[in-house]
Amino acid sequence: MTFENDSVVIESCKGSREKSSAPLAIMACSEADRRRFCRLTVPVANSARAAYNARLLDVVHGNRSITIAGPILGAPQAVLVLEKLIALGSRVITVFGCCGSLQSDLTIGDWLLPSSAHSEEGTSSHYPMSAAKFLPDTDLFGSLQDYCLQNGFSVHAGPIWTTDAPLRETVDKVSGYGEKGLLAVEMEMSALFHVAAYRKVRLVGLLVVSDELSTLKWRPGFRSTRFKRACRQASETLLDFCSSLPDELIT
Repeated sequence: MTFENDSVVIESCKGSREKSSAPLAIMACSEADRRRFCRLTVPVANSARAAYNARLLDVVHGNRSITIAGPILGAPQAVLVLEKLIALGSRVITVFGCCGSLQSDLTIGDWLLPSSAHSEEGTSSHYPMSAAKFLPDTDLFGSLQDYCLQNGFSVHAGPIWTTDAPLRETVDKVSGYGEKGLLAVEMEMSALFHVAAYRKVRLVGLLVVSDELSTLKWRPGFRSTRFKRACRQASETLLDFCSSLPDELIT
């Protein structure tokens, strides 16, 4: 069967009584991350609302208005939340989450800036756009990388693997993608990169390594002191970065 009409039946839109989001938003992958961002900022009264099992809250940090959204789990839900943020007015989005390392020199608690993503998720293919790679916004990526380095934070940068099926991260895939130079695996970034480009908004991600797979024996570190400390420090850095962005990059 051939489908030629690309118009959609359901569009993401702003309801007549819905509150707009800030031009700048942070998507937090876990509930712990979302709560941390809320604790580190000043909430705007009566701004809490929900969208697709995620919570949205407007906050202020360093005189910058930001909408915090999360948690998100997997490409389908992450894209629904992203679409809602865009419909509500957000144009610059930073994503904060965790990832599993595919490289021996990338360990629990390390920071990672995905420079591209290999897609093994099923959401982005529904957004027709000729793109050989799934990429972050170039200007936002460069600005965040420079900000981390200038403030003394070590951050890895490189390609990652996005999958819908974390329980099917097979030996062949983990070793094969690692040999090809992919640094880590997670569940959302390729779809978020693709849809952001499709909708013509800026998006970048900052991830913290939560577990290691390079030895082909899973080493989780979600409860480790180093991981928790890294998440807090990276969250604070991302908020300060957002506050430092020039107005012309956001508007």
